[in-house]
Amino acid sequence: MLKKIILLIAMSVLIAVPVFANEAPKTVIQVTGNSQKEVTPDVARITFSINSVNAKLEKAKNDNTQIANQVFANLKEQGITQEQIKTNTYQVDPVYNYEKEKLPKLEGYRVTNTLEIRTSIDNVGVLVNEITNAGANEINSIRFETANEADSKNEALKDAIGDALKKADVIAAALNKRVANVTLVNESGAFYHPIMMESRMLKASADGAAPNIPAGKVTVGATVQVTIELE
Repeated sequence: MLKKIILLIAMSVLIAVPVFANEAPKTVIQVTGNSQKEVTPDVARITFSINSVNAKLEKAKNDNTQIANQVFANLKEQGITQEQIKTNTYQVDPVYNYEKEKLPKLEGYRVTNTLEIRTSIDNVGVLVNEITNAGANEINSIRFETANEADSKNEALKDAIGDALKKADVIAAALNKRVANVTLVNESGAFYHPIMMESRMLKASADGAAPNIPAGKVTVGATVQVTIELE
């Protein structure tokens, strides 16, 4: 019985060998897919600072708090909630007078309260006006972005893979073959470039009206490497 089993296995191997031996080798190619597009932002982040300087620390802190309270009141009138406002930094620094060949002399204190507002892009100009009218003396930056950054990146990845598959079809047609299988996909990364306006780019209106601050477009893209078998 054992001999019959061994004989059957041996015959199966002999029969199978020609099948593998006659299988045509597959052509493997690697293609890179890219995508890039501009999308319209729908969210703005305004970063601004309240700076107060005084010889006495308590006075500097109190002045800063009064301005901050007025800023909050103005923002509330514009429909901004506490959930849309966050404190980035609250900093107290000594102010020294430096004279040649003398030890630094303490002259007072600077209190800096840096905050950020998240709002729709339609309100940016009005809010900048309200913030500065309340006493905030520095607009650090305005960042325009999309509310669903992850969705934008995922869409860019889909487009990049589609681009890679189109290239594979072109190569396959030139070789009189067709795409048989995708064996590997490597993501090189999706990029997302919101528009950032720095303070030097912001221009206040001469008549005190709300400045016109165009949002522009957000650039989103991705790159992938795809390994494909042709037959």
